[in-house]
Amino acid sequence: MIIKILFSIIFVLISFLHADLLKENFITFDLNGSAPKAVVDFESDNLEKFMRLDDNTNGIVSWKEIRAHKKEIEKFVLSHVQIRVDGKMCGKKITGFEIYRRVHQSYIKLYLTLSCALPHEAIDLKYNLFFDVDKDQKAFVKIKDDNRSKPVILSGRKVEVVLKMQQKASLWSAFKNFLVEGIWHIWMGYDHILFLMMLLIPSVYYYRDGRPLPRRRFKDVLIEVLKVVTGFSVAHSITLGLSVGDVVHLDPTFVEVAIALSVLFTAVNNLYPMVTRHAWIMAFMFGLIHGFGFANVLHDLIIKNSNDFLAMLFGFNLGVEIGQLAIVAAVLPFLYVLEKTTFYKRFILYGFSALTAVIAILWAVERAFHLSIMPF
Repeated sequence: MIIKILFSIIFVLISFLHADLLKENFITFDLNGSAPKAVVDFESDNLEKFMRLDDNTNGIVSWKEIRAHKKEIEKFVLSHVQIRVDGKMCGKKITGFEIYRRVHQSYIKLYLTLSCALPHEAIDLKYNLFFDVDKDQKAFVKIKDDNRSKPVILSGRKVEVVLKMQQKASLWSAFKNFLVEGIWHIWMGYDHILFLMMLLIPSVYYYRDGRPLPRRRFKDVLIEVLKVVTGFSVAHSITLGLSVGDVVHLDPTFVEVAIALSVLFTAVNNLYPMVTRHAWIMAFMFGLIHGFGFANVLHDLIIKNSNDFLAMLFGFNLGVEIGQLAIVAAVLPFLYVLEKTTFYKRFILYGFSALTAVIAILWAVERAFHLSIMPF
């Protein structure tokens, strides 16, 4: 009965996180060449509020079903995106339609060619793709390969923006925007959170002959946690910088599967201890993979050759660290207190870890074969 209750709580919490995680849209302008272009990206599940895509009513929207509604989707997007250049309305023609995976979910990418004459001094964008039904949606707007402009964040409270070609953003503004995004992404990244939890739960123990024994002093627990968190932070900071700086590239599917397997390994390690000493080394090794996961998100937001590139990168990474430390600060005291009860070892160390292992296995299968098994 307790296991069922725990599973229900986890299901509700993760479903809530899923509802908020991928409320991000992207629109990128390309002003190179003879005709200006724009690319619009959005998470496919958002469309279910406006049109019925699940034709076979099995509760899962397949890529085949999305393609079957291609014309309807294109019409919907064109009606909710208005673009003016130098005060004149631009005609829009869709020249490409793609479906792809990003951060565990299906995304739709539409390529638009704009009938506006060059040169351009300003782009006036009115974007209301999903804002009228969901005020928590966000749209990131940027100009491709432009080192003078900054990414602009639109929401239900701000649906229109004028992008000036000669407008330069302040370093502080770029840093602040990406600091907030870093905090948001660690809080909404449920696989990263479960990985962190699988490292925190056994921190109240030390192992002797493979058996977990309680650490009596909170100071000892805190030192162990600081080692683990530092190892994880240093590692993902390294690979985040290398990936976003285009020094090292890894296939996104491989990264997402590897992250799921890292959650699986740490969960199984709680059930059948294999790494009982120097857990910070394990956190560091898996943290390298998680850094590439963070980079997959940042790639969509950052402008590589922007003058503010380092401010954006540092702000995002610092935001991730702040969000991570907030989770640790909120959870650790409860773990230390609960460890003194019989409930802890049976239902948190073993029960929660077992449930996490099952979730991680399903994530790995889902991501490896592009399936939709989990509702989150």
